[in-house]
Amino acid sequence: MENLYTKYDLSENLSLSIGTIDNHMKSGNLKFLKIGKAVRFKDSDIDEWLLKHYTLKYMSRTTTSEQIEGLKRAVVGE
Repeated sequence: MENLYTKYDLSENLSLSIGTIDNHMKSGNLKFLKIGKAVRFKDSDIDEWLLKHYTLKYMSRTTTSEQIEGLKRAVVGE
């Protein structure tokens, strides 16, 4: 089962306002689940949305520390 997140979780983790998240929900860009009155977001839907609309935030969320170290070595030349 995938993790589910609230609007507030997304807002804090991605440094986006609740209003921005609401706008993407209303426009149909961000898929969400309605459970009673609660709204939740699946990991896969968040990743898809971030990749399309916030590429840098997606990269920072999915890049591993090993990849970062590899980039550092490539740039610095160690």
